[in-house]
Amino acid sequence: MAGESAETQLHDAAHGGVDAHAVDAAHGAAAGAHGAEHAAAFPPFDASLFPSQIFWFVVTFGALYFLVSTFILPKVAGVLEKRAGTIKADLDGAALKSAAADEARADMERATAKARADARAMVDAARADVMAKLTAEQEQAEARLADRIRAAEAKVNDARTKALADVPGVAQALAREIADKLAPAKA
Repeated sequence: MAGESAETQLHDAAHGGVDAHAVDAAHGAAAGAHGAEHAAAFPPFDASLFPSQIFWFVVTFGALYFLVSTFILPKVAGVLEKRAGTIKADLDGAALKSAAADEARADMERATAKARADARAMVDAARADVMAKLTAEQEQAEARLADRIRAAEAKVNDARTKALADVPGVAQALAREIADKLAPAKA
């Protein structure tokens, strides 16, 4: 049945030999075969239609150009100007904040340097004060030691003087004892 022509299928359908679906398919195939003869070229490529296509192209392009230039481009330009203004304002604000930050950093560095100088001065003053106190205490300790040394030297000198004063008497007594031991008593 596939090899039969569309006209044969239509004839059979008219006489009741084929179901309705097959008739519709055959009828569509027959109509397509007749339409193919009339539409030999794709319409955009049909040279006889070029003038109307060019006319509608010009009308459509003109309408789109009018819409774009009247409504869309001004809005885009406005957005771009607003964006440029926002960016410029942000850059100006960032420059101001950067300058303020640099100023704050310089102030902080000056304050830090001043604090270090003050701390160094305080440490030097404390060191000088401690050194003065230590020097005074050391001088007092040396004076006390010198007094003790003088007192000890005086005692040693007194003891030496007494010892030297007793030496002739002790020497005589010792000499007598030695003489007594060496020479027996001649009594």
